[in-house]
Amino acid sequence: MLIKNDDVLNVIGKKIKQIRLSKKFTQEYVAENVDISIDLLRNIENGRNIGSVPTLLNLCNFLKISPNFLFSELLTFKEDTLDTYLTSSIKSISKEDKELLKNIIIHIDKNY
Repeated sequence: MLIKNDDVLNVIGKKIKQIRLSKKFTQEYVAENVDISIDLLRNIENGRNIGSVPTLLNLCNFLKISPNFLFSELLTFKEDTLDTYLTSSIKSISKEDKELLKNIIIHIDKNY
């Protein structure tokens, strides 16, 4: 399934509004603290606009939510699925391969 722009706008807007209301914040209060206009926040919540990446991150920081929370509904491959796959795969490999994998992870960690 391909993700459409309207789907992204609607999901993000719905989640931001849901969190704002759960915290009993007014649109004015959030807009003021995130330094955006009330009109932009309304457009975000109504799925018409998502603003810029910094705006989304500022909203996430202010509302104390992860950007993953905003996008998780749109993703078909979930991060925890990857964790589960890796954990189960590691159990079935030899001790030597585990050591090799550990060294690869250390190398990636140091260089990236």
